[in-house]
Amino acid sequence: MNRFLGQAALPRPAGETVSIRVNNTHDADEQAACLTDWGQCYEQMSSGAFDGRFESYCFDGVELFREETNQVVQQYGQPQPGTMTMAALLDAGDGGRFCGAPVTSDHHFFLRGGKEFHFRTPQRVTLAAVTVDMERFGAYCQRVGELPPPGACVDNGLIRKHPQDELASMLASLMLSIRHSPDMLRHATMRRCLEEGLFSTLLNLCAPTERDGKDLTANTRQYVVNKARDYMREHVDEPITVSELCAHIRVSRRTLQYSFQDVLGTNPARYLRNMRLNGARRAIRRQTDERAPVADIAARWGFWHPSRFSAEYRSLFGELPSATLKAAVKH
Repeated sequence: MNRFLGQAALPRPAGETVSIRVNNTHDADEQAACLTDWGQCYEQMSSGAFDGRFESYCFDGVELFREETNQVVQQYGQPQPGTMTMAALLDAGDGGRFCGAPVTSDHHFFLRGGKEFHFRTPQRVTLAAVTVDMERFGAYCQRVGELPPPGACVDNGLIRKHPQDELASMLASLMLSIRHSPDMLRHATMRRCLEEGLFSTLLNLCAPTERDGKDLTANTRQYVVNKARDYMREHVDEPITVSELCAHIRVSRRTLQYSFQDVLGTNPARYLRNMRLNGARRAIRRQTDERAPVADIAARWGFWHPSRFSAEYRSLFGELPSATLKAAVKH
């Protein structure tokens, strides 16, 4: 049985739950049992006492997990059908092999649901991973006008990282934030923004090449930006996502990207982030109690990292959110 550190199930509408699990283990079988629905088998191959750790965060068909082991372990199993998993090494020694290929820091692991994998770990390894429902990911790809290219991620294997890759840092930072502030997952807006960011990162890994948007005329790009800004003004009190803009304007993510870059000198994600910061500021300025939870307001506007929210807020407005709150209460 797993040495259980903690588990939480945060209430959600319609009987759904957000689950958080953290386990310390002292046996390879205990470690294998932490990741449910994978049919895993772990066999310890190096000598010495086994120490492992596993943490998992699930919401809306997404599972984030982090796994640490201190021995060479031969792993077999297959993810649940209808899912895909991408994993990044945070720390690892030499000698690992995944599906017959040597494991290096230049690669990520790709696992398709229902396909068997085998992974011989290094002596010590820490990895972070995200598992997503393929239907939800496919719907996102449709909304942004793109699909992962056929053959890019067909079977289990290694995917080479590209220079702008941010999977490892994003997963590590995201899980750290949820670990410290699990209540952030109560907010539907927060979960939607997290899912959007994860799907965008996965799409970049599956389809890193540029395909469309560069040959648009100046008038077309201006039209795309105008339509996007009109939609933003109509929904000024809502945290809008890039995929919503793509679906509304009926353009691809790359077309939106090139249009914003050419017309406004910025990308749509940064523009939307500033819109959300303005929305959070308006909400803070409406407060009448200096003890109002700024972190909750930030979460409702899709900011999942409190210290990063404060830094971005200060960079845009020249003051911390706490200063805005204090001034609002005084008036």
